[in-house]
Amino acid sequence: MQDNRFIDIETKLSYQESLLDQLNSIIIEQQAELDMLKRSLKNLQERISVLNEISSETINADERPPHY
Repeated sequence: MQDNRFIDIETKLSYQESLLDQLNSIIIEQQAELDMLKRSLKNLQERISVLNEISSETINADERPPHY
């Protein structure tokens, strides 16, 4: 009786360790994806900033002089 109980506990522990390893792998993958998305977002923000600056300069260059 006691042996069966230990076997059950060891079996459950083994499944939990396996599940923990799987979850850890998923977290590692998600962190890598999150890092990549952060880099992409930063890159897009920089590109938008540059485009806004260029757009602002173009608008100022196309303005009519005040006496026109």
